Amino acid sequence: MRAITLLLALVTLGGIACRMLPASLAALPFAANVVSLTPWLAGSAVIALAFSFIPAWRHHHEARLFVRIIAACAIALEVAWQAPFFIPSQRVTSALAADDSQTTTLRVMTCNVYKGNASAERIVELVRENNIQVLALQETTVGFVSELKAAGIDELLPYSERSSSDGVYGNGVWSALPLSDAASDDIGSSASAMPAGTIEVTRPDGATARLRIVSVHTCSPALGYWDLWEKSITEIGVARERLAEHDSLDYVLLGDFNATYDHAPFRKMLGEGTAADSPRLHDAARECGAGITSTWPANLEIPAFCSIDHVVTSDRVIATEVSTAEVPGSDHLALIATLEL
Repeated sequence: MRAITLLLALVTLGGIACRMLPASLAALPFAANVVSLTPWLAGSAVIALAFSFIPAWRHHHEARLFVRIIAACAIALEVAWQAPFFIPSQRVTSALAADDSQTTTLRVMTCNVYKGNASAERIVELVRENNIQVLALQETTVGFVSELKAAGIDELLPYSERSSSDGVYGNGVWSALPLSDAASDDIGSSASAMPAGTIEVTRPDGATARLRIVSVHTCSPALGYWDLWEKSITEIGVARERLAEHDSLDYVLLGDFNATYDHAPFRKMLGEGTAADSPRLHDAARECGAGITSTWPANLEIPAFCSIDHVVTSDRVIATEVSTAEVPGSDHLALIATLEL
């Protein structure tokens, strides 16, 4: 039992250390993979702490103290890191308290369709049931898009922009509103072509909101691809630069970021640590207090345990609700969000 307790403490220590790495060291081998499990290190810390009180530790004071210090520090850090996911931000509480006649709501959804193996019928069903106005999909194929059309996607979301980097798997955006300034790759990504288009939404005060919608799919932190993974996430930060240049533009980025909020490159991409007056991007699930919205892997006998799919918005777009939904055939859960303009 002592050996198991020490092992749990060391695993927790290693995981916490990886989580604390700066973005410049995030591409160290296997670090990104370990950080993906950060929320669950709270469990190993609690178990190690509990085991340190068993009678077998009575004559091992130094080792027991080591375990307790590591466990207590890890639990404190986990609370600091994960608690914001359960508490709506001030932006959200203000939006929810506002007069409904002063806000405009947009319903969006994203899903990685696992190389076209997901159920197109279920995707369209979710769009219809949830009044989705903007849909972003990743890992589409020509055959899958044909299945979407057969299932009736064009009747609900008639405007679309799709692209592919390798001619086989691609990403796409579908919208109930016309898409202008369409681009096959809005980011200039090293990972995949990320298509985009701009929709115009009329606010209650008569002003027009211009939202740049992007379907995101970065590189996964697979063996030997850690540098490309980090680069493909950081590149998305170009959206913040454009926000600084174009005051009338807002961004909504949806997709498979292959990173959780615990990954330093993801937080850097959002603008963490930048000047207070600089444009920021916001993770919808964290902002609205939706909890740990794990979306991957969804095709195993165990629950999904990594929150790698995100809806990310700029300052004037506020997420007030986020939920997940199962899609047969996909290894990801779909992510659905309500946005207030």
